[in-house]
Amino acid sequence: MELQLKRCRCCGQHTFHRLRTFVDVDPFFARHGLQISVEQSIDIPLYDWGLRGKAKLLPPWLAEKFHRKLDAIRAKHVLQACKVKIPFGLCKNCEFLAPWYEIGYDQLSDYYAFYLQNEYKESREAFQPGFRELGKVMGSIAEADLRRQQHEEFILPFLQDLREYAQDKSLKLLDYGGGEGLIIPRLPWIDGDVLEVESAEQPQGPELASYDVVQCLHVLEHVGSPYDTFQRLLAFCRVGGLLYIEVPIEHPGSLDLSDPKQIICHEHINKLSLNSIKGLVEASAVEVIFLQASTVKFLHLDGMTPIVRCLTRKIPETVPV
Repeated sequence: MELQLKRCRCCGQHTFHRLRTFVDVDPFFARHGLQISVEQSIDIPLYDWGLRGKAKLLPPWLAEKFHRKLDAIRAKHVLQACKVKIPFGLCKNCEFLAPWYEIGYDQLSDYYAFYLQNEYKESREAFQPGFRELGKVMGSIAEADLRRQQHEEFILPFLQDLREYAQDKSLKLLDYGGGEGLIIPRLPWIDGDVLEVESAEQPQGPELASYDVVQCLHVLEHVGSPYDTFQRLLAFCRVGGLLYIEVPIEHPGSLDLSDPKQIICHEHINKLSLNSIKGLVEASAVEVIFLQASTVKFLHLDGMTPIVRCLTRKIPETVPV
């Protein structure tokens, strides 16, 4: 007995369908993200013991056939490896592809408290030999500089337009989930703050929603509910202010969803697309200024990474969303 349809955690519509296939979870993410520990056990059937030796008494052609038969029985009954699989769902409205159940912060807290720190890299090296070398580039200062440069090139004209209406010609900017703030535009008229995803701080009234700009780059793919996270971003932004989100495109519509090997659950919990972000912003009190598929360069990845760039303006909320 399984629920087959529920509310989408991206667009908010009651169109999130359970997929028939279960999806593999990356072993490192299963252990440190979902905090699931799986132990391998081997149970060799009793009838296997001693039979290999007795087969030596048989004619060679029959002994070979006998061994093949034992191999087939063992492959069917002996646990050779362990895998963690979880159910996934797909939204028929916005194409949001994600675990069927919401993965909560309590599960993810340990994972992101140490994200890309030495302890994280050492632990991941044990699961994925070679990650230590990749980790020298992933999240490095050089990569952050490149990300900020690409981000500035896109968003600068919009910030300059907004600045024209500012009384003191300066803007307050909040980077949501931005770590050390290394991708905040380096402009003398930008006053930047960083708020981590796990922070309990939350505006309690309109006077606290004082940021002119809120940016959230490559965070929504990591959270349990993109919809709830986006509403939180709105709470920090003043009416008329800008909200910018950027996510990787990981569900371009070409996946064979009947083949579980096409999908893997790792730290990018949510597989997002242009349609997913369109559904997200349509369910919120925002005016869309820019929504388009694009590409950016990450030093630790080969080639250009497909992304969605979405820039919106907060408007007065007249109808409950």
